[in-house]
Amino acid sequence: MAQFGIFAWFSYPLPIKERLQRIKQAGFSATSLWWGDEDGAEKHRQPELARQIGLAVDNVHAPYGNTNALWEDGIEGEAYLQTLLSCIGDCSLHGIPTSVVHITRLSIRPEVTRIGMDRVKRLVEFAEQKQVNLAIENLNSIPHLDSIYAELSSERLGFCYDSGHEHFIHPNADCLSRYGNKLFAVHLHDNCGDSDAHLLPYDGTIEWDAVRTKLKACREIPYLTLEVDFKREHPKSALYRGLSAAEFLALAYARLQLLA
Repeated sequence: MAQFGIFAWFSYPLPIKERLQRIKQAGFSATSLWWGDEDGAEKHRQPELARQIGLAVDNVHAPYGNTNALWEDGIEGEAYLQTLLSCIGDCSLHGIPTSVVHITRLSIRPEVTRIGMDRVKRLVEFAEQKQVNLAIENLNSIPHLDSIYAELSSERLGFCYDSGHEHFIHPNADCLSRYGNKLFAVHLHDNCGDSDAHLLPYDGTIEWDAVRTKLKACREIPYLTLEVDFKREHPKSALYRGLSAAEFLALAYARLQLLA
Protein backbone atom coordinates (compact mmCIF):
# COMPACT_ATOMS: atom_id res chain seq x y z
CA MET A 1 0.00 0.00 0.00
CA ALA A 2 1.36 3.38 -1.01
CA GLN A 3 2.48 5.88 1.60
CA PHE A 4 1.64 9.58 1.43
CA GLY A 5 3.63 12.45 -0.04
CA ILE A 6 3.12 16.11 -0.78
CA PHE A 7 5.02 18.60 -2.93
CA ALA A 8 7.40 20.75 -0.88
CA TRP A 9 5.54 23.85 -2.04
CA PHE A 10 2.03 23.54 -0.61
CA SER A 11 0.87 27.18 -0.81
CA TYR A 12 2.45 28.56 2.37
CA PRO A 13 5.46 30.90 1.90
CA LEU A 14 7.65 29.43 4.62
CA PRO A 15 11.39 28.70 4.54
CA ILE A 16 12.06 25.34 2.92
CA LYS A 17 13.29 23.75 6.15
CA GLU A 18 10.12 24.73 8.01
CA ARG A 19 7.94 23.49 5.15
CA LEU A 20 9.66 20.12 5.19
CA GLN A 21 9.44 19.90 8.98
CA ARG A 22 5.73 20.64 8.91
CA ILE A 23 5.18 18.05 6.18
CA LYS A 24 6.88 15.44 8.36
CA GLN A 25 4.97 16.51 11.46
CA ALA A 26 1.67 16.11 9.58
CA GLY A 27 2.47 12.43 9.00
CA PHE A 28 3.68 12.43 5.40
CA SER A 29 6.44 10.01 4.44
CA ALA A 30 7.77 11.77 1.34
CA THR A 31 8.03 15.01 -0.52
CA SER A 32 8.74 16.13 -4.08
CA LEU A 33 11.00 19.05 -4.96
CA TRP A 34 10.93 21.79 -7.57
CA TRP A 35 14.23 21.75 -9.46
CA GLY A 36 14.30 25.25 -10.89
CA ASP A 37 17.24 27.61 -10.58
CA GLU A 38 15.46 30.44 -8.77
CA ASP A 39 17.44 29.71 -5.60
CA GLY A 40 20.70 28.90 -7.37
CA ALA A 41 22.73 26.17 -5.69
CA GLU A 42 20.32 26.11 -2.74
CA LYS A 43 18.26 23.39 -4.42
CA HIS A 44 21.18 20.97 -4.08
CA ARG A 45 20.86 21.16 -0.28
CA GLN A 46 17.21 20.21 -0.27
CA PRO A 47 17.35 16.44 -0.89
CA GLU A 48 19.67 15.83 2.06
CA LEU A 49 17.72 18.31 4.20
CA ALA A 50 14.51 16.39 3.51
CA ARG A 51 16.16 13.10 4.42
CA GLN A 52 17.59 14.53 7.64
CA ILE A 53 14.07 15.55 8.61
CA GLY A 54 12.83 12.03 7.86
CA LEU A 55 11.23 12.46 4.43
CA ALA A 56 11.99 10.45 1.33
CA VAL A 57 12.33 12.40 -1.90
CA ASP A 58 9.93 10.74 -4.33
CA ASN A 59 10.85 12.83 -7.35
CA VAL A 60 11.93 16.24 -8.57
CA HIS A 61 9.94 18.36 -10.98
CA ALA A 62 12.10 19.56 -13.84
CA PRO A 63 11.86 23.24 -14.79
CA TYR A 64 9.59 24.15 -17.66
CA GLY A 65 9.58 27.22 -19.82
CA ASN A 66 9.13 27.07 -23.57
CA THR A 67 8.37 23.36 -23.49
CA ASN A 68 6.84 23.39 -26.96
CA ALA A 69 10.28 24.26 -28.36
CA LEU A 70 11.28 20.66 -27.68
CA TRP A 71 9.36 19.78 -30.85
CA GLU A 72 10.80 22.59 -32.98
CA ASP A 73 14.14 23.01 -34.72
CA GLY A 74 16.28 25.69 -33.11
CA ILE A 75 18.36 26.71 -30.11
CA GLU A 76 15.39 27.03 -27.75
CA GLY A 77 14.53 23.36 -28.20
CA GLU A 78 18.15 22.35 -27.62
CA ALA A 79 18.32 24.57 -24.54
CA TYR A 80 15.21 22.95 -23.04
CA LEU A 81 16.61 19.51 -23.82
CA GLN A 82 19.80 20.41 -21.94
CA THR A 83 17.71 21.58 -18.97
CA LEU A 84 15.96 18.21 -18.81
CA LEU A 85 19.22 16.29 -19.23
CA SER A 86 20.76 18.29 -16.40
CA CYS A 87 17.82 17.48 -14.15
CA ILE A 88 18.21 13.76 -14.81
CA GLY A 89 21.90 14.06 -13.99
CA ASP A 90 21.10 15.83 -10.73
CA CYS A 91 18.64 13.08 -9.78
CA SER A 92 21.43 10.56 -10.21
CA LEU A 93 23.80 12.75 -8.18
CA HIS A 94 21.36 13.01 -5.27
CA GLY A 95 19.93 9.49 -5.37
CA ILE A 96 16.44 10.63 -6.40
CA PRO A 97 14.60 7.94 -8.35
CA THR A 98 12.44 9.99 -10.72
CA SER A 99 12.45 13.20 -12.73
CA VAL A 100 9.02 14.51 -13.71
CA VAL A 101 9.04 16.49 -16.96
CA HIS A 102 6.72 18.56 -19.14
CA ILE A 103 6.95 18.05 -22.89
CA THR A 104 4.22 20.50 -23.95
CA ARG A 105 2.48 23.50 -22.46
CA LEU A 106 -0.84 23.24 -20.65
CA SER A 107 -2.69 25.16 -23.36
CA ILE A 108 -1.12 25.35 -26.83
CA ARG A 109 -0.01 22.02 -28.28
CA PRO A 110 2.68 21.71 -31.00
CA GLU A 111 2.79 19.06 -33.68
CA VAL A 112 4.51 15.75 -33.00
CA THR A 113 7.77 16.04 -34.96
CA ARG A 114 10.79 13.90 -35.74
CA ILE A 115 13.17 16.31 -34.04
CA GLY A 116 11.05 16.21 -30.91
CA MET A 117 10.93 12.43 -30.86
CA ASP A 118 14.70 12.27 -31.32
CA ARG A 119 15.18 14.63 -28.37
CA VAL A 120 12.93 12.50 -26.17
CA LYS A 121 14.94 9.46 -27.24
CA ARG A 122 18.10 11.24 -26.05
CA LEU A 123 16.40 11.87 -22.70
CA VAL A 124 15.44 8.22 -22.37
CA GLU A 125 18.92 7.02 -23.24
CA PHE A 126 20.47 9.37 -20.67
CA ALA A 127 17.91 8.26 -18.05
CA GLU A 128 18.91 4.66 -18.72
CA GLN A 129 22.59 5.56 -18.39
CA LYS A 130 21.99 7.37 -15.10
CA GLN A 131 19.44 4.81 -13.82
CA VAL A 132 16.81 7.51 -13.25
CA ASN A 133 13.13 7.20 -14.11
CA LEU A 134 11.80 9.70 -16.65
CA ALA A 135 8.13 10.40 -15.87
CA ILE A 136 6.31 12.42 -18.54
CA GLU A 137 3.39 14.40 -17.19
CA ASN A 138 0.06 14.78 -18.99
CA LEU A 139 -0.59 18.38 -20.00
CA ASN A 140 -2.15 19.13 -23.39
CA SER A 141 -0.10 16.24 -24.66
CA ILE A 142 -2.06 13.02 -25.24
CA PRO A 143 -0.96 12.64 -28.92
CA HIS A 144 2.66 13.21 -27.86
CA LEU A 145 2.44 10.64 -25.09
CA ASP A 146 0.84 8.11 -27.42
CA SER A 147 3.58 8.66 -29.99
CA ILE A 148 6.42 8.45 -27.46
CA TYR A 149 5.19 5.29 -25.79
CA ALA A 150 4.49 3.66 -29.19
CA GLU A 151 8.00 4.36 -30.49
CA LEU A 152 10.21 4.19 -27.39
CA SER A 153 10.34 1.29 -24.97
CA SER A 154 12.39 1.46 -21.79
CA GLU A 155 12.02 0.49 -18.17
CA ARG A 156 13.14 4.04 -17.40
CA LEU A 157 10.42 5.71 -19.48
CA GLY A 158 7.10 6.17 -17.75
CA PHE A 159 4.23 8.42 -16.79
CA CYS A 160 3.34 10.99 -14.15
CA TYR A 161 -0.42 11.23 -13.73
CA ASP A 162 -1.75 14.72 -13.05
CA SER A 163 -5.39 14.44 -12.03
CA GLY A 164 -6.11 18.15 -12.31
CA HIS A 165 -4.68 18.48 -15.82
CA GLU A 166 -6.75 15.54 -16.98
CA HIS A 167 -9.99 16.92 -15.54
CA PHE A 168 -9.42 20.43 -16.91
CA ILE A 169 -7.79 19.75 -20.29
CA HIS A 170 -8.62 16.21 -21.46
CA PRO A 171 -11.38 14.76 -19.23
CA ASN A 172 -12.10 11.87 -21.61
CA ALA A 173 -8.53 10.67 -22.04
CA ASP A 174 -8.68 8.19 -19.13
CA CYS A 175 -4.94 8.49 -18.57
CA LEU A 176 -4.74 5.94 -15.78
CA SER A 177 -6.26 3.20 -17.93
CA ARG A 178 -4.23 4.35 -20.91
CA TYR A 179 -0.80 4.63 -19.27
CA GLY A 180 -1.24 3.02 -15.86
CA ASN A 181 1.25 0.24 -16.61
CA LYS A 182 3.92 2.95 -16.97
CA LEU A 183 3.07 4.90 -13.81
CA PHE A 184 6.02 6.29 -11.86
CA ALA A 185 4.42 9.19 -9.96
CA VAL A 186 1.17 11.05 -9.36
CA HIS A 187 0.22 14.70 -8.91
CA LEU A 188 -3.12 14.57 -7.16
CA HIS A 189 -5.25 17.71 -6.96
CA ASP A 190 -8.78 18.81 -7.82
CA ASN A 191 -10.55 21.48 -9.82
CA CYS A 192 -14.01 22.27 -11.15
CA GLY A 193 -13.16 21.72 -14.78
CA ASP A 194 -12.81 25.45 -15.38
CA SER A 195 -9.15 26.06 -14.47
CA ASP A 196 -6.04 24.36 -13.11
CA ALA A 197 -6.99 25.30 -9.55
CA HIS A 198 -4.84 22.75 -7.61
CA LEU A 199 -7.44 22.23 -4.88
CA LEU A 200 -7.39 19.41 -2.37
CA PRO A 201 -9.14 16.23 -3.51
CA TYR A 202 -12.93 16.30 -2.95
CA ASP A 203 -13.11 20.11 -3.14
CA GLY A 204 -13.70 20.19 -6.91
CA THR A 205 -15.64 17.98 -9.30
CA ILE A 206 -13.26 15.09 -10.01
CA GLU A 207 -14.88 11.69 -9.34
CA TRP A 208 -12.34 10.47 -6.83
CA ASP A 209 -13.92 7.06 -6.27
CA ALA A 210 -13.21 6.30 -9.94
CA VAL A 211 -9.65 7.63 -9.63
CA ARG A 212 -9.02 5.48 -6.57
CA THR A 213 -10.28 2.36 -8.35
CA LYS A 214 -8.15 3.03 -11.43
CA LEU A 215 -5.04 3.75 -9.35
CA LYS A 216 -5.34 0.36 -7.71
CA ALA A 217 -5.17 -1.25 -11.16
CA CYS A 218 -2.03 0.68 -12.19
CA ARG A 219 1.62 -0.15 -11.76
CA GLU A 220 2.31 0.07 -8.03
CA ILE A 221 4.04 3.24 -6.88
CA PRO A 222 5.49 3.96 -3.44
CA TYR A 223 3.71 7.27 -2.76
CA LEU A 224 0.37 8.94 -3.35
CA THR A 225 1.50 12.53 -3.72
CA LEU A 226 -0.49 15.76 -3.58
CA GLU A 227 0.45 18.77 -5.70
CA VAL A 228 -1.71 21.52 -4.19
CA ASP A 229 -1.41 25.27 -4.61
CA PHE A 230 -4.62 27.01 -3.58
CA LYS A 231 -3.39 30.60 -3.89
CA ARG A 232 -4.98 31.06 -7.28
CA GLU A 233 -7.79 33.23 -8.57
CA HIS A 234 -10.56 30.72 -7.95
CA PRO A 235 -13.54 31.02 -5.60
CA LYS A 236 -12.89 27.58 -4.09
CA SER A 237 -9.52 28.70 -2.72
CA ALA A 238 -11.51 30.51 -0.02
CA LEU A 239 -11.95 27.09 1.59
CA TYR A 240 -8.38 27.23 2.88
CA ARG A 241 -7.57 30.87 3.45
CA GLY A 242 -8.25 30.77 7.18
CA LEU A 243 -6.18 27.67 7.80
CA SER A 244 -2.71 27.64 9.28
CA ALA A 245 -0.04 25.60 7.50
CA ALA A 246 -0.43 22.82 10.08
CA GLU A 247 -4.21 22.78 9.69
CA PHE A 248 -3.97 22.71 5.92
CA LEU A 249 -1.48 19.83 5.98
CA ALA A 250 -3.68 17.88 8.41
CA LEU A 251 -6.62 18.33 6.04
CA ALA A 252 -4.45 17.32 3.08
CA TYR A 253 -3.34 14.15 4.86
CA ALA A 254 -6.94 13.28 5.71
CA ARG A 255 -7.95 13.63 2.06
CA LEU A 256 -5.24 11.20 0.99
CA GLN A 257 -6.51 8.72 3.56
CA LEU A 258 -9.80 8.71 1.66
CA LEU A 259 -7.93 7.70 -1.48
CA ALA A 260 -5.77 4.97 0.03
